[in-house]
Amino acid sequence: KYILQFFRTVIDQQTWSDSGTVSERRLRSEVLSLACHLEYPPCVERANQHFKDWLRSNGTLNLPTDVAETVFSVGAQDDYGWTSLLHTYKISLSEAQKKKILFALATSRDTDKLQRLLAMGLEGEVIRSQDLSYVVWMVARNPKGYHLAWNFVKQNWDTLVEKFQLGSSCIRSMIVGTTGQFSFPEELTEVQQFFESIKEQASQLRATQIALDNLQKNIRWVQRNLETLRNWLNEQMK
Repeated sequence: KYILQFFRTVIDQQTWSDSGTVSERRLRSEVLSLACHLEYPPCVERANQHFKDWLRSNGTLNLPTDVAETVFSVGAQDDYGWTSLLHTYKISLSEAQKKKILFALATSRDTDKLQRLLAMGLEGEVIRSQDLSYVVWMVARNPKGYHLAWNFVKQNWDTLVEKFQLGSSCIRSMIVGTTGQFSFPEELTEVQQFFESIKEQASQLRATQIALDNLQKNIRWVQRNLETLRNWLNEQMK
């Protein structure tokens, strides 16, 4: 609500196209994505309309590049849209489109769908194995998904290490990505216990220390600032 106070005018000025300079296009992409994420009704309605048009065209309609990811993300919030996007991912020959679809699928607020996405990534049949670390990272960015992503990495650790090798960038991104949203002492304890359980492997991974450092910073930030920020926002919105 607070953010929309400042950005509503800019959001309303955007066209759902690819026109303009590089900076204008970047602005469009960012603010429309933000607006739909914040569930600003005019933005969600427009994105839904674009998504319906895209579905009716059987995927032959070319969505504007600047807004395609946002349109897909809004469309992925219902069962039919999510399933349709997954089907398009399977048959698409475009790497850029596959990436946008994975991003959208991972924004679902349905935890069953997020679990399914992670499982398919591990199987490597529907979702390609090379896309798994990206899927894990994106699910971990989802407020509904970051605990799912962390539990997925813990439960499938041996398989993941076998698949991607211990020192790989994929393993590093999964460790840092799945712990990046944690900000409470009990979460730090849980992460420490897991790293202790894989002590020999963890000692070879710089990513484990980065994850712990980030988590400790998050905890300090919340302890110092959360209450102040909450009170300040409440004052601003009176």
